[in-house]
Amino acid sequence: SSDVFWYILCEKNFAKFEEIFRQKPNIVNSLSDGYRTLLMQAVREERFDVFVHLMMKYPQDYSLVDHNGSNVLHYVGVYGEVRHLEKFDQQTIKMLIDGRNNYNDTPLHKAASFNNHDVIRWLLAKGANPELKDIHGQRPDEHGWCDGVTKEIFRSFRSS
Repeated sequence: SSDVFWYILCEKNFAKFEEIFRQKPNIVNSLSDGYRTLLMQAVREERFDVFVHLMMKYPQDYSLVDHNGSNVLHYVGVYGEVRHLEKFDQQTIKMLIDGRNNYNDTPLHKAASFNNHDVIRWLLAKGANPELKDIHGQRPDEHGWCDGVTKEIFRSFRSS
């Protein structure tokens, strides 16, 4: 239930996590009210400590997507930082990096839409495809809300 999700995200004492996970072992790889996994919610709520604890202690099903078809890297594109990305192994990055949500957005589209410059650079360096188009036929850097720095990152990447 979403109450348990919120309790976990607000908890400062990770010893209590063990109690919850013993009672509800599937909670790590379930969607709260059909919306998000705990890992996605930890990114969204800026709880890096919870994110790291979940990544290190519990097996994750990275194929899970939210109600919009977004994977955990989409969340990092919007709310996260490079330190989140560095916790994933290469195989998981490869599996998720060009994942498409219901709007054909990739994690790179999300990062560009929110001018998350360091995440954009990291995703491009790890092989994200900057030419993929969303449901509107736009590449990540073609949205009007991309700032000058975002556009320059893409220009520099394409010219290198």
